[in-house]
Amino acid sequence: MPRRRPSPRKDKWSKKMWFRVFTPPAFGLKEIAYVPANSPKHLLNRTLEVSLFELTGDFNQQHIKLKFQIKHVEGDKAYTQFKGQELTRDYIRSIVRRGTSKVEGFFDVYTKDGALLRVAGLAITLRRAKVSQKKAIRKIMKEIIEKKAQELTFDEFIRESVLGGIAKEIFEKARKIYPLSKAEIEKIKVLKFPEVDLREIVKKLEEKMSKEKVAEKTPISS
Repeated sequence: MPRRRPSPRKDKWSKKMWFRVFTPPAFGLKEIAYVPANSPKHLLNRTLEVSLFELTGDFNQQHIKLKFQIKHVEGDKAYTQFKGQELTRDYIRSIVRRGTSKVEGFFDVYTKDGALLRVAGLAITLRRAKVSQKKAIRKIMKEIIEKKAQELTFDEFIRESVLGGIAKEIFEKARKIYPLSKAEIEKIKVLKFPEVDLREIVKKLEEKMSKEKVAEKTPISS
């Protein structure tokens, strides 16, 4: 009786290598995925999407989607760069009510260290606003987002945006123009990445993993 040929699919998977994917330092160098690839070069520029909830454990942040792009692979570790952030459509629909106004602003800004970002601000008014009021709110968004970008590095700006610091500042200032129910950074897209020292990032991850191993071995005193 002739022998059955091995399954091509099984052979295909057996040849793959597996890599641990980590967030950039701005997000704590956390492991976000364990992915297969034929070789390290096949991982480069691959984009992964996770929610902020998956990184922080805060259920209230599940509507914030983050994109990370693999930029460097060393051994079985893949290092990413922040590529973008976006609020889910379901969340936006839930905060836009009948009788309110949705005010959006889109701004291209450079950070202190030369990254180019396209940032979308979003504000929801408590009642329907006039065109002049929307224009004033949009102007405040522009001023705050541009000022923050000039003052902060790429990592600092992303943290301030994703964790709500910039949105809070917009809310506090814009509500003096017209009552608001929400202010958010709706979307961020990286148009130009800043220069990064990959050796420093690798070093930081090695130090982090070394500390975690020591913590695991250290007995808990009663």
